Order: sequence, then C-alpha cells, then structure tokens
Amino acid sequence: MMKAGRYTLAARVLHWGVGVLVLVQIVLGFLADAAPRERAVSLRELHAELGLLVLALMILRLTWRIAVPPPPLPRTLAPWNRIAATAAHRLLYVLIFTMLGSGMVVWMWIGGSLDLLGLIPVSLPDLSARDEFWLSLAGYTHEFGAWAISGLIALHIAGAAYHEVV
Repeated sequence: MMKAGRYTLAARVLHWGVGVLVLVQIVLGFLADAAPRERAVSLRELHAELGLLVLALMILRLTWRIAVPPPPLPRTLAPWNRIAATAAHRLLYVLIFTMLGSGMVVWMWIGGSLDLLGLIPVSLPDLSARDEFWLSLAGYTHEFGAWAISGLIALHIAGAAYHEVV
C-alpha cells in the first residue's frame, strides 16, 4: 500500500472535485455530440457552464499545489514508475487546461452566452467574425483532447488501483 505521506484535505477535495467534474464533462461532451440538435444545445450549454467551474477549481488546485507541495513518492517505487507517475500528473494538468482553453475558444467563436452555474453571467468576447482556422484548431484540439484525457484518466485510475493493491 502507498503510505509515503498524505495529501492535505484541501488537495484531496480539489482532486476529487475536479476528477468527478472532468468525468461529467467527458460524458456531457460525448452525449452532446450524439444527441439530436435541441438536446445537444442544452447539453453543450451545461458543458460550457461546468467548464467555467472546472477552470476555477483548476486554478485553485494549481495554486494550492504550488503553495503546499504534495508528499514525496514512496522510496520503494521503481525509477520508471516515478517517471510515469510524474509525467501522467503533469500531462493531466496540461490536458485539462488545454481542454478548458480550446473549449472557451470554440464557445466564444459560436457566440454563446454563458452563466456560471446559471446564476452569474460571464461576458466573453465574440469571435464569430474571426478566421475559421482558429475555430477548427480549437475544435480539433477539444475533440482529440477528449479522447486523450479519457485514456490518461483510465491509466491514472489503473495506476492508483495498482499502487493501492500492490
């Protein structure tokens, strides 16, 4: 069992909060892609609104991680395992922020209105008159990023389960 040290309560709450929201976001995104137009619009609006919440939590999480470094990995971990764990965590951060950024560009390009949790209106620039190249780039980044982050989350869960059992 992995008992090198414990993360702080705040770090654990942020980890699970972001983790659950990212999984919800993945499901909402794929459901919106497969849904009829009317349903897809409402799913995408919810997806965008929750994206703002994920952004706020990720900024808080990154700030916390910098201010309160995580406990060291157990000394018993093989060097390859340390490298894999560190790379996976860093890549998760990069992918989540990439997804948030590309999603915001797509949302600004379609000119959608946005409310944080349906309560607080958020003003974003309207990019709909801009070059479609950037929309395409953001759209493909968001689409392929969803698959990449899904795979990385599966590896993260498998790694955590492995270290919990072994």
